[in-house]
Amino acid sequence: MGKIKASEAVVQLFEKWGIDHIYGIPGDSINTMVEALRKEENAIKFYTVRHEEVASLAAAAYTKLTGKIGVCLAIGGPGAIHLMNGMYDAKMDHVPMLVLVGHIPARLTGTDYFQEVDTVELFKDVAVYNKEITSAESFPAVVNQAIRTAYQERGVAVLSIPDDIALGEISDSTPQLSTLFETKTPGLIESDLSDAVALINQANNPVILAGVGAKGARKELKAFAERISAPVCVTLPGKGALPDAHPNFLGNIGKIGTKPAYEAMKSADLLIMVGTDYPYAAYLPEGAKCVQIDINPVRIGKRYSVTVGVVGDAAQALAYLNEHTTPVSDRPFLKTCQNKMGKWWKWMEEEQGNKKTPIAPEALMAAIESISEDDTIYSVDVGTSTVWSTRYLKLRENQDFIVSAWLGTMGCGLPGAIAAKHAFPNRQAIVITGDGAFSMVMQDFVTAVHYKMPMVVVVLNNRQLAFIKYEQQAAGQLKYAVDFGDIDYAKFAEACGGKGIRVTKYEELQPAFEEAKASDVPVLLDVEVDVNAAPLPGKIVMDEAKGYAKYTSKSIKEHQKLEKMPPMKTLVRRFL
Repeated sequence: MGKIKASEAVVQLFEKWGIDHIYGIPGDSINTMVEALRKEENAIKFYTVRHEEVASLAAAAYTKLTGKIGVCLAIGGPGAIHLMNGMYDAKMDHVPMLVLVGHIPARLTGTDYFQEVDTVELFKDVAVYNKEITSAESFPAVVNQAIRTAYQERGVAVLSIPDDIALGEISDSTPQLSTLFETKTPGLIESDLSDAVALINQANNPVILAGVGAKGARKELKAFAERISAPVCVTLPGKGALPDAHPNFLGNIGKIGTKPAYEAMKSADLLIMVGTDYPYAAYLPEGAKCVQIDINPVRIGKRYSVTVGVVGDAAQALAYLNEHTTPVSDRPFLKTCQNKMGKWWKWMEEEQGNKKTPIAPEALMAAIESISEDDTIYSVDVGTSTVWSTRYLKLRENQDFIVSAWLGTMGCGLPGAIAAKHAFPNRQAIVITGDGAFSMVMQDFVTAVHYKMPMVVVVLNNRQLAFIKYEQQAAGQLKYAVDFGDIDYAKFAEACGGKGIRVTKYEELQPAFEEAKASDVPVLLDVEVDVNAAPLPGKIVMDEAKGYAKYTSKSIKEHQKLEKMPPMKTLVRRFL
């Protein structure tokens, strides 16, 4: 009977689970695990990042793209604390993650030892499984349970690993742990589906709201929308569930949404929610009946009064509805929505055709789309880049769009592309980020260079926190603490060993993008965009209108420079 280190047994277990890479930074309290990974480097690739936050954000993005568990690693204390942003992103976007954090030797716990942090207590709120390893013998079994729980609960599993325990030896004849696992999904209840069919057949103005849960049911969603002739709106993480060019597509809802989507929602007599826990009830219909399809029963009726709840897999539920609902070939409500959306797209194309300098973000989105491939992965950051991307990029059938949706953390764009290039090395990855968000994680551009991950990083450079500026204006507040000094991000990219291109004039835009697309190294496009470009809502509601009026009045009274607003015709289009 032989012996094996517990850490090595765990790494072998990772391989059986299909884990083929880990993001992190080595260090004293986790080095035993790192050494075990080194011995299996042909099977599990270790990506050394420059900041642990990037490790956890990349792990979360990997799972959003693939459904496979993302794994990250750090030392205890400061390293563990740095991981928390990406962990909360995974928690709030409901994706499985495994986090390995080092811990001081077990014999020293409680002695206020160097870097001692009670990580189990620290991670209580963020984790669905949260254990400190207490013996070498139990280590593999606990890891197995952690991975199972992360998958089943769609959340974060954390293991705090005292380095001396990872060093411990266990028998190499330990009973084999099963890595066969199938997520348990609730079975559909036919009476609920029948009630849903009845409501759908009776509706005159049905509207479908598709969330991230509908992305695994794209074929069924498309068929359903066409079968009942219903318009489809999407949530932010749901973008891509239906191609933007589909005739039934109305775009996003909410502050980042479209006017046709807002108006369709307000006219709906039936809301059909598919795989979404959309939180902003003010943008949903008032008093309409509702069918909600969700895999998690806790989310049924959580945000909106539901008439019929269908608990189960979206693809299976929609397949049933496609078979049993009455087809509708001519729905006047849909035609009205389509006419409005046609006008909206015309306005968007006019704005994208802006050839002026300083560069309009709308024109920048057109340049991005011009080089995108049929299977491009867009990793979009949080800020005004979210608004421009969501509103102007027309996602095609095989393209992907990932973002930090519920946590809304700035800095998610670059880590998302790093994950994308591991998961799909032959697909084009485009990061769309603002200078505020990019500067939070810019050190890891060199990670993409080091691991030879060609990607295009587009930085909307306006030397300010533009989204926060417009939040202040919408609330009637004066602009404050949102401006910062310029960085030549193109020179930074060159210093990292990548390609950097600074774009200051509209005439330089298209040639720069063509050059970026042809490159086989990470490229950063530092684009100076119009500082006065306003990411206004597709439909400005009364509270926002009052806020802008207060801002204008205060600016005049305080003798501050009044930020330039969009042309009046744009405002009128969105008010009416």
